[in-house]
Amino acid sequence: MKVNGIILVLSCQKHVNTRLKQCKLSHDNYGEWKVIYVIGDLFLEKDYIMNDNIMTIKCEDSYIHLLKKLVLALKYVYELYDIQEGVLRCGDDLIFNEKLLQLYLNLPKRDFMGKSPSKKSLLNRDITPELLQRTRHDNFMVDYYASHPEDFDNPQHNLKGVNISTYTKRPEIEIGPSGIIYYISNRCCKLLISHMESIQYNIFHFDDFSQSYPYTIEDCAVSYILYFHHISFFHNDYMYTTNPNSITSICLHTNLYK
Repeated sequence: MKVNGIILVLSCQKHVNTRLKQCKLSHDNYGEWKVIYVIGDLFLEKDYIMNDNIMTIKCEDSYIHLLKKLVLALKYVYELYDIQEGVLRCGDDLIFNEKLLQLYLNLPKRDFMGKSPSKKSLLNRDITPELLQRTRHDNFMVDYYASHPEDFDNPQHNLKGVNISTYTKRPEIEIGPSGIIYYISNRCCKLLISHMESIQYNIFHFDDFSQSYPYTIEDCAVSYILYFHHISFFHNDYMYTTNPNSITSICLHTNLYK
């Protein structure tokens, strides 16, 4: 089935009856763009199943495995659809200005677009080995799991015995999209799929090039992988807002049920 693109909303079992209901888009299609919601089920007997526009994939349903969930979902939507442009990757806690969403979908797009906290773009000519090999220790996931200790006991998360603090060293990505919402073209999606297949979708993989663990924080990982393959990033300040009174952004980030 031919579509212009996929609006891919990543969620989890925890939020099926909260975020997915309260923030669900009004339509299943926006022109030639199809909406698909994604959740994980580690014990699924098949690689994935489709129930209307909800895709359940055989994957850990945890926060730290979000990159794996994203890229497996990309792999499967490319099996199902003949995608002409790319994928708008979205969180499950967004309220869309649907007129602006439709306008954005109809516009020409760069390969890799989003809203960077730095408010900067990063062009191919400025992506150097030295930039990609700069690293930092990031306790974001350590802090998250310290406040969500119950996740270690959830078999769907597959974290029993995992020491999150082992994996805090990652590339220092200063420019790149926030994981709230961003656009990736067909070219980017294929690069992400091939890259993750090369490491068997192991988000705890040690990367020799950066001498770090780049894959535990999804948005940082996507930027690292695409920069590694010399893809430019373009900042768009109107991708999302946290101001409920704003009328110029594609969506409002609510952060409900954090």
